[in-house]
Amino acid sequence: MRIKTLLLTVAMMIAPALAAAEITVENAWVRMPPPVADTAAGYLTLKNSGDADIEVVAIESSAAAKPEFHSMSMHDGMMHMMKMEKVVVPAHGELHFATGGNHLMLTELTGALNAGDHVMLTLKMSDGSSVMVHAEVRDMRQQSSGENESNGEGHGGHHGH
Repeated sequence: MRIKTLLLTVAMMIAPALAAAEITVENAWVRMPPPVADTAAGYLTLKNSGDADIEVVAIESSAAAKPEFHSMSMHDGMMHMMKMEKVVVPAHGELHFATGGNHLMLTELTGALNAGDHVMLTLKMSDGSSVMVHAEVRDMRQQSSGENESNGEGHGGHHGH
């Protein structure tokens, strides 16, 4: 009986680490905001290699007082942005945060974000685990429209977000 209890305790201690290892992040970047703006948008792809859905319940960053997940939707011919309290990365699936769609909002920036800078983001899962992400700040004004399209950042982008 003691061995079962010990094994269960060890399994509970390592479970959060295993869940975090199932999430990988690709193509993380932040759009450089105009000099007077106090918000910036971020984009990335979350991949879940595990057998269960993973809930990401929070995002933290020293670059912004209020980092949030946002969704975009069209209502009555107008684009609307709404805060999402959590996002779910499906088992063996991906969740994309891209221009014109779901994205990260870094609100109340704590300092200037310049092209080439890196922003540290921490994604918090519902099981208590976390994943740290380095996102490069990019100045999209320097990109030609052809480059934007080849990067998946085509004309349908949400300006400033």
